[in-house]
Amino acid sequence: MRRAEERRTLLRERYGFRCGYCGITESSAGALLTADHFQPRAHGGSDDLDNLVYCCHACNEFKGDYWQPDSPERVLHPLRDDVGAHLVETQDGVLRPLSETGTFHLRLLQLNRPPLVAYRLERGLLAAARMMGQLADRIAGLEQRVTDLTQEMARQRQRD
Repeated sequence: MRRAEERRTLLRERYGFRCGYCGITESSAGALLTADHFQPRAHGGSDDLDNLVYCCHACNEFKGDYWQPDSPERVLHPLRDDVGAHLVETQDGVLRPLSETGTFHLRLLQLNRPPLVAYRLERGLLAAARMMGQLADRIAGLEQRVTDLTQEMARQRQRD
């Protein structure tokens, strides 16, 4: 029991507490996620940590026992494959395929289901809001610096 808990904790940490396939977080899903056997046990896959992908229930269900590792129609491994070479996220939160494998991966896992597109849009808006807050803080700091320098110059002129 203890070993299984430790493995689950390591898996969660390895994937940053988010689905390796669609990116949804535990907090957004409102629950712990599941462990997918990337190479399914039905196809000789093991319980080794390197064969497990932390993923949401939906992605786990959509992937199922699919296993065609040498085919262009294969599932991308989130840590071993360069997913960015196969998929790109557009400003509207939709994932677009860049390859035949990306097209298959996107279709099998249904990665453009409406709740995921909404999640990606919200995530983008939150990131933009954080950036705007940081920029506002920086501007306020620069304005204060200008005020300080202006006052220092005025004092210098009075002394001269």
